[in-house]
Amino acid sequence: SDQAHAGCDGCRARPRSRRPHRAGFMIIGIGSDLCDVRRIEKTLARFGQRFVDRVFTDVEQRKSDRRAERAASYAKRFAAKEAIVKALGTGFAHGIWIRDVGIAPNAWGRPEVIWSERGRALRDRLGAGEGHVTLTDEAGLVVAVAVLMKRVEQVQ
Repeated sequence: SDQAHAGCDGCRARPRSRRPHRAGFMIIGIGSDLCDVRRIEKTLARFGQRFVDRVFTDVEQRKSDRRAERAASYAKRFAAKEAIVKALGTGFAHGIWIRDVGIAPNAWGRPEVIWSERGRALRDRLGAGEGHVTLTDEAGLVVAVAVLMKRVEQVQ
């Protein structure tokens, strides 16, 4: 029918449901990063533990140092950090530093976003909540994609 629905004079769109929307999550940011493992290998060779201590959390260091492909593990974590802060919309500025965010595997091995106290406070202030990260690597390159969500309440 060509009948207009409430709120739109002359609109031919179908009327929207009168049911309230359920609470759920909304994407507030998506970030990605590409990292060359050779770059991290060179940085580890040049700066060693000084680089590791300045960039990676204790949890990230424990996980990466146990890996046979140590540089690749650090490259994944570096790319994830970059993707997360891009999704947050700050980059490594506006009150967040590189050690304020990271990733660690959950019990199933899925990478989860971890935050320092300062990082969590900024994330909360910006309205971000749950974060998701996926990582892949091929031919010496690592790709990280991060999605940050926020909870939305029921709308009438």
